[in-house]
Amino acid sequence: MLLANAYMSVVSRHVIYKGPLKCTCLPFVYCHACPSSTFSCPLGTLQHYMAVHRFPFELLGHIGLLGLLIGRMACGWLCPFGLVQDLLNRTTGRNIRLPRALVGVSFISLLLLVLLIPYITSEHWYSKLCPLGTLVAGIPWVTWNPINSETGDPTIAPGSVGLLFAVKVIILVGFLGLFFVAKRPFCRYACPMGLVFSQFNRVSLLRLKVAPSCNRCGACERACPVGHRVYEDPNSGDCVRCLQCTACKHVEVVTPVLRRWSKAVRSEEVVHVGGTAT
Repeated sequence: MLLANAYMSVVSRHVIYKGPLKCTCLPFVYCHACPSSTFSCPLGTLQHYMAVHRFPFELLGHIGLLGLLIGRMACGWLCPFGLVQDLLNRTTGRNIRLPRALVGVSFISLLLLVLLIPYITSEHWYSKLCPLGTLVAGIPWVTWNPINSETGDPTIAPGSVGLLFAVKVIILVGFLGLFFVAKRPFCRYACPMGLVFSQFNRVSLLRLKVAPSCNRCGACERACPVGHRVYEDPNSGDCVRCLQCTACKHVEVVTPVLRRWSKAVRSEEVVHVGGTAT
């Protein structure tokens, strides 16, 4: 998180960082327009490729490799919006259950706002409406509005803050309200990046396993930041791989591929001891 916000020169230069790190992206939702940001957001990068009608080979390879290794762990350990949701929800400790059908919002966001509409309009519509972007970029720039050192003009042109900004703020306020009464509602129902990473949980190198002796006491569900019942489906796409549930002795982290490989190696060693297996 500190590395993602390492550009302190914005205080004196009044412009965002445009160096080589902006050509790479972090594996979670972020905003490249945040005043102190040093990297790009994968969703913003994907929209860029859609807008210029190019296939994002490198980006999808990056996301795919990370997903195959650790599944959705970036959501549980790195995402700043996940941290905001956790902190606000802890102030109330409430967890109302939202309709499962709301998960369709993340599909709509990915297919329409991230892929299709940017492809048609050549504009980054998800970034225009993203609540995290409003929180860490939109509001800070509008509030501060320094004189751009490169152009000599205000960063936000007079009269440019209008209906779209009001809509962005309304969306942000709506989500912030939900954060107090539900566990990670944005992650569970609206995040396109979380939706993409969730597809890897069942095939990733790192997985969870629940022991047959589990008595379904609910300890894993209470510890889980998304309220997931791990004993029902330990490798569900809902799991953000924070590993808090492993505090229960019945839940453990497993790596099936490495375990099979190590078993094969041990079997080979047995065969080669003395020339034959006994």
